[in-house]
Amino acid sequence: MQSADIDVTVIIALVLVLLMHFILYRTKVGLRVRACGEHPAAADTLGVNVSLIRYVCVILSGFLAGLGGGAMTLAVISNFTPTVISGQGFIALAAVIFGNWKPLGAAGACLLFGFANALTVLLAGTMFPSSILAMLPYILTLVVLVLFIGRAEPPKANGKPYFKGQ
Repeated sequence: MQSADIDVTVIIALVLVLLMHFILYRTKVGLRVRACGEHPAAADTLGVNVSLIRYVCVILSGFLAGLGGGAMTLAVISNFTPTVISGQGFIALAAVIFGNWKPLGAAGACLLFGFANALTVLLAGTMFPSSILAMLPYILTLVVLVLFIGRAEPPKANGKPYFKGQ
């Protein structure tokens, strides 16, 4: 029997997804984070520092995005070129929307889009032109967004600045 070649970054990603789900839905900190995204004025009246939580969340999201880019560069491609990530951020944003802004849903969407990416590798060298195969993950992303964009509901205060007392 042959052992599976699983990169350590895959394990780290799965652990981080489960950890984020636990933190967001089973702890006080997660409740405060979700409250600052849904209704920051209500969180503020309870004494939650909305600005601090939002800043920390933005910094953590940037850190996690950097880890994702680093994992892509080191584990998947094994050398850096300026176009190594080209378009993956768009797919990640689509995965978050398709996953309904939940960690487990986004992880499932990432697996779907990853399957489309793997399909391009599997079908390389067949009768399909390489330019069509390269478009496959992006076409799937657009199709999923068109079909599911109306059903996904973002946090109410997503992208809206909050000023204390307003």
